[in-house]
Amino acid sequence: MSRRALGAVSADRGMLSLVGARRFAKRALGEVLGMIERHRQRRSLAALDDHLLRDVGLSRTDARREADKAFWQE
Repeated sequence: MSRRALGAVSADRGMLSLVGARRFAKRALGEVLGMIERHRQRRSLAALDDHLLRDVGLSRTDARREADKAFWQE
């Protein structure tokens, strides 16, 4: 294979690596944003009064159990 052809193959591999890195970064950002949203929702759930919790079919114990989960847990 000529040097020029080898250079093209190397450039293609570099481009694939860049595409993979972007895909990874996009997925990682999505995961982080999901964790932040879960944390926000759990704090909001914990702040609901008993009347509103009954409206959504949860007990105070259920709400507390969910709110006490770590942000990375689904």
